[in-house]
Amino acid sequence: MKKQKIEIPILMYHQFKEDMNHVGNSIATYVTRKQFEWHLRTLKFLGYETITFRDLEKIGLENRLKRRYIILTVDDGYQDNYEILFPLLKKYQMKAVIYLVSDSYNRWDVEEYGVDKSPMMKEEQVREMIESGLVEFGGHTLHHCDFHVVDKETAKQEILENKKDLEEKYGISLLSFAYPYGHVTETAKKIVKEAGYHFAVSTSTGTGIITDDLYEMRRTSIDRTSVWRFLKRISGRYSVYKGKKWMRQQEK
Repeated sequence: MKKQKIEIPILMYHQFKEDMNHVGNSIATYVTRKQFEWHLRTLKFLGYETITFRDLEKIGLENRLKRRYIILTVDDGYQDNYEILFPLLKKYQMKAVIYLVSDSYNRWDVEEYGVDKSPMMKEEQVREMIESGLVEFGGHTLHHCDFHVVDKETAKQEILENKKDLEEKYGISLLSFAYPYGHVTETAKKIVKEAGYHFAVSTSTGTGIITDDLYEMRRTSIDRTSVWRFLKRISGRYSVYKGKKWMRQQEK
């Protein structure tokens, strides 16, 4: 019997809420404090080691499956990342990668979908996270633009200026990039490479095998899911399974 392939799971979070009473008119992709703490406790119990993309480079892609690694990623950089995510990372000494937009709030969701305004983290909060060594930051464009819509020059400006802004402000080097909405185009991918990023993550595209394309690494979205679905999604085989389905669709 052919052995099923495994890969490092890359999970994707967005917002964190104190409880269901604090949801309001929010985006659908959120978890509560209690749910996220359960996620971390479960990962710890199952022997997962959370790493960042800088850690992955140090480990070496060829050694990525020698231990039970997992990468937690969080898009946009909302204030709740500091208020809920960060304390729990410190409590369990686990790591995450946060992709920052340069906007001060979720303008794209407010204008397009009419959801509640959610502020991004303050500069001093980001600095505290960096100093902790538990959080790595990556790029996510200036204004959360849609690469399926904007032209090449706008895409270039969104990617390059966001990277320059964050690196100069925080004195760091950004290693990875997340495509807003998970919308990957060959033009955007090329610009991301030329910008000096070493990795880029998508949402529902990519083969699920990291080394197939370092600039279209598939992630698994995590929200208010059941225990069984969470356990299934953190499996190293899940992203490979989803990647195979995506490739079959591409062939049609």
